[in-house]
Amino acid sequence: METVKQILIDSLNGMSVDLIPLFLFQLLCAALLSHLLQKIFNSKFSDDTLHYSVLTGTGVALLTSIAKYSVSFSVIAAAAILLFTRNKDASKTQTTGLFLVTAVGIGCGTGSVIQTIIGFVLIGAILFFLPVKK
Repeated sequence: METVKQILIDSLNGMSVDLIPLFLFQLLCAALLSHLLQKIFNSKFSDDTLHYSVLTGTGVALLTSIAKYSVSFSVIAAAAILLFTRNKDASKTQTTGLFLVTAVGIGCGTGSVIQTIIGFVLIGAILFFLPVKK
């Protein structure tokens, strides 16, 4: 039994089992904020501006929370996700939306959920009141 406990502790990379609900809360917040950001972008600009933002935001949050003590790895992982999910003919609004979804994922993945929510509210208010020229 002690061997199984040691394997579990080693597999969690030093994370306590008590922190698993917090980890799930961070992923849930990243998914929710990414979905809301996709809804705001698609209603403000066009219906096909952002796609799969929930998967992107949650994936970035997962990678960031796994590599929480390595900021450089989490930034490189987020940049790789941005490069792989970006289309060749993406517009500036798609790139901006994808960047904001990635920023939400990094913010929630590092454990700064409250700061990410405050920033999301401010950016959402700016997007809501932004005049869009067709």
